[in-house]
Amino acid sequence: MAGITEITGFAHLQDLPCYLLSFGEATAVVSRYGGQVLSYQPSPGQELLWLSPLAVWQQQQPIRGGVPVCWPWFGSADSTLNPEQLSLPNHGLVRTRHWTLQQSNVSAEHCELCLSIAVEAFPYQTKGVLTKLAEPAKTAELRLTLRLTATSLSINLSCEQPLLQQAALHSYFKVDNLAQTQVSGIGEHYLDKVLQNRLVTADPDLRFNKEIDRIYTQPTPVLAIKSGQQNLAITQQGFDSTIVWNPGAARSATITDFGQDSYQQFVCVESARLDLAAKRHFA
Repeated sequence: MAGITEITGFAHLQDLPCYLLSFGEATAVVSRYGGQVLSYQPSPGQELLWLSPLAVWQQQQPIRGGVPVCWPWFGSADSTLNPEQLSLPNHGLVRTRHWTLQQSNVSAEHCELCLSIAVEAFPYQTKGVLTKLAEPAKTAELRLTLRLTATSLSINLSCEQPLLQQAALHSYFKVDNLAQTQVSGIGEHYLDKVLQNRLVTADPDLRFNKEIDRIYTQPTPVLAIKSGQQNLAITQQGFDSTIVWNPGAARSATITDFGQDSYQQFVCVESARLDLAAKRHFA
């Protein structure tokens, strides 16, 4: 059985406009709000993504969990992207906007859906701001394409306009036991944001026993998450960095849309394009 169905609401998120993709036993759910994948189950009951039980979406709140789309910057906006140091949301402009369905199709091999969003203004286009870079296109279109098969979910984020931009898929992967969780394939070199972006070289197999907030600068195209009996393979393309994040106990207690011990239920492993050396398109 294969199909794409428009649904209203998912989990505890009432009235949220979503699409349900089904192919064989596999399912995925994506929200039009934020263009955010909320669920991926290769088989019934085998949820691979984590969604906070305290996640909300009303009043322009970004949804905590799933696969948030960060664009056109990651984290707080770099001074190159925000020359006037305006008060801007973390992780860009599209997490709290409604996306538009561009196309969908179902075949014998997969089902596929494409959402898009158009953004007309960027902080570095502010009147009076001079930069060494040419002005971006008047309107930039960001596209998110999902392809679900019986054994995999692929997520493609793309922008064809050559812009000064960053992008990341901020994936929250559900884990059974954080203490037994290991991420491999990320490489040995990373910027440690907990240590004020200090460059560190360490064991390429990462375990979680404290707050982790790292930008790995030489990750491989294939990563693996092992947690107890669970093994998950992640293939990434078009990236220059991989971010790994888990807030740990102390930091988690300060985050309002985390439940008690939420930090023990997920790890974030995020494919990203962070280089700001020049304007470029990406996928």
